[in-house]
Amino acid sequence: MVMNFSDCCEKYGGRYRTDKLIRMGELHKVAPGLYSDKAEWSDIEVMLARYPRAVVTLQSAYYYYDLSDSIPDVFHLATDRDATKICDDRVVQHFIPNGTIGIGVVSGKFLDEEVSRIFDKERLLIETARNKTKLPYDLYKEVIESFRRIKDALYPAKLTDYLEAFPKKESILRTIESEVF
Repeated sequence: MVMNFSDCCEKYGGRYRTDKLIRMGELHKVAPGLYSDKAEWSDIEVMLARYPRAVVTLQSAYYYYDLSDSIPDVFHLATDRDATKICDDRVVQHFIPNGTIGIGVVSGKFLDEEVSRIFDKERLLIETARNKTKLPYDLYKEVIESFRRIKDALYPAKLTDYLEAFPKKESILRTIESEVF
C-alpha cells in the first residue's frame, strides 16, 4: 500500500518508528513524500496516493473493468469541480459536479492491481453518458457495446439512486435507457 509520510506515522505510531522502518528497509520510498510497505507497487497506487481526493474514471476505469481494449497513455482521474487543477502530464483531470465525487466509489483488485478509488460500473455508465460528446466516437461505441453485454449485471436501482444527485438527470437517463437497456 502506498501512503504519504503522515499516514505512515499514524499507522506505525509516530515519526521515530516510521523513520526506523525506512532505515531498516521495511518501508520503501516510492516518490518524494510517498512510501510503500511492499517492495513493488503500481503506478495507479502512486497516482491515487499523490491525489487523495481523485477517483479513477472514464478511459482508465474502462481499462480496469475490461470494457475497452485500449490501454490509456495517461491516468483519467475525476475531482470535484472546485478542486485544484492537477498539473501532471500523466493525468487527465475530469471535473464533476460538486457533491457527487463520493457516489459509487469502490475499491478492489483490478487486473492484478490494487485500486483504492474507482467508480463502480453503474456510476461509470453515468459518467459515460454525461461525457458522450467529449469521448472519441469509436471509444464511446465500444464502451456502450460492452455495457450492453453486461447490462444484466448492472443494478438499475443504483443508477436511479445515483442520478438523483446529478443535474440534467433526465437527459442522462434517456441516453442510458436508449443506448444500453
